[in-house]
Amino acid sequence: MSPYQVFEDARWILEVLENNGHQAYFVGGSVRDYLMDKHISDVDITTSALPEEVEALFEKTLPIGKEHGTIIVLGQEQQFEVTTFRKDGDYVDHRRPTSVQFVTDLYEDVARRDFTMNAIAMDKSYQLHDYFDGLSAIKNKIITAVGTPIDRMEEDALRIMRGVRFQAQTGFNLDRETEEAMRQTAHLLDKIAIERIVVELKKMITGQFINRTISTINHLDMFKHMPFFKHIHHDTIFIPQQSSFELWIGSLCYLYDLEFSRLTHLKISNQEKREIISYYNLLNAFKHEDKSKVNMISLVYSYGDKKVKDVLQFIQENEAQLNIQFHPTIMNAILVDEIYDKLPIYDKADLNINGQVLMSTFNKKGGPWIKDTLNKVEQAVILNKVKNTQNDLIEWVRENVEI
Repeated sequence: MSPYQVFEDARWILEVLENNGHQAYFVGGSVRDYLMDKHISDVDITTSALPEEVEALFEKTLPIGKEHGTIIVLGQEQQFEVTTFRKDGDYVDHRRPTSVQFVTDLYEDVARRDFTMNAIAMDKSYQLHDYFDGLSAIKNKIITAVGTPIDRMEEDALRIMRGVRFQAQTGFNLDRETEEAMRQTAHLLDKIAIERIVVELKKMITGQFINRTISTINHLDMFKHMPFFKHIHHDTIFIPQQSSFELWIGSLCYLYDLEFSRLTHLKISNQEKREIISYYNLLNAFKHEDKSKVNMISLVYSYGDKKVKDVLQFIQENEAQLNIQFHPTIMNAILVDEIYDKLPIYDKADLNINGQVLMSTFNKKGGPWIKDTLNKVEQAVILNKVKNTQNDLIEWVRENVEI
């Protein structure tokens, strides 16, 4: 898709607003990414029109965020966020303004934004309105706070995390004054909800230039002000090559012997906790277990081919820090694929035997013995010790399991 297309798809909204006497511009991340030749998934629109005026001008709207000036305008196949020019009131908790005031001046709207590269507006003719030299910052690959850096960070300490995240995503350097302001205000991160911090960490750790952030993170000493991370009593915290958030956290649990109960401090979903524990278990298995093909088969069956391959790559990229050695000719992605493709079953439910069959065959009431027997049968099948047919499985149980 043309880099212009996402703007062209939203152009009609700007035209409707302008034809009714209002100013309207594209703004924020979409303009930044357009200027950096990056993929753009959606656009944000800012306007001098009040929320009620936006609602009156468009047939289908949703008042989500109306109190903050944002109206969702529904197109035929897309939806667009349209937000009234605004300036923020005083920040009293380093998280959010006490009030939002709607204004008619574009300058006042972009002046409240975090970094100059995010404070560029663009009209429907692709003309830039760049009051804070954001384009120059992009060209020079510099992340610079809008206005006075210390003020921006004290207003909303999450901007510290956003600065680090943008560095990981872009590879840009932090402006010296901006980085120093981030360092001086890093203690304010303990005022920020961990859910908001985790959103930024997830984007940071998957950043293409994550290695560029390591010295910044160490300089800011920011982790000691965050739940979960402040319990890691080390001068520096392991930052891997590109990784998923769950794999990174799993590796921290592995490296620093953290109890899984501490994961509750991150306020993540139960599914994410299970993923983290799976990655921890895999790292632990590759560190301590025999690297035999039997064990590899069990790991691939238990955790799936993708997860095992992700961990193998993770170990190869971070071998020194993880202190896990293995020979890539013995354990590699090709071998994992071969093992996975040859698995006779992919889930215990695929077994051609169940508790009812066992109770009927051995004339015995239910109990823990059923689970134990099925676990043994499952292992026998995936290791090709017995065919997955009911008759073969029953016979195997007779010969190998004490009922």
